[in-house]
Amino acid sequence: MNRRGGVHPVVTALILIGSIISAGLVVWYFIYTTSLATKKAVLEVSGGCYVIDNTLYITVKNIGSIAYSGTISVVLTDGSNKYNGSTTVSIDPGHSVALQITLSGSPVADTLSGVLQYGDATLKISVDVIKG
Repeated sequence: MNRRGGVHPVVTALILIGSIISAGLVVWYFIYTTSLATKKAVLEVSGGCYVIDNTLYITVKNIGSIAYSGTISVVLTDGSNKYNGSTTVSIDPGHSVALQITLSGSPVADTLSGVLQYGDATLKISVDVIKG
């Protein structure tokens, strides 16, 4: 009896089905993680940031796909002094809000650097101090 070597058709079908299922799982993973990442509130600072006396004037825009409702806090420094402040906001997607945040002190430096924090995100900001 002379048998020729080859792969049985059932084995070929099982390999093909396994490959299709694996590819489907990979595609599902990418779609799922992308949809999770896009369903967030993403804030950006638009325009300039200014401090007059002990008040920070800043405009924040929600460029995400859902509304943000919560606390925005800032920590600013001139290198040796820290100035903190926070406010509660509600910003719909695509909308901007002009904020006035009272700081813990009145800066004397010309510029400040620091961070704006909301939710689990942090943005770096640079602020000009206007002296009057």
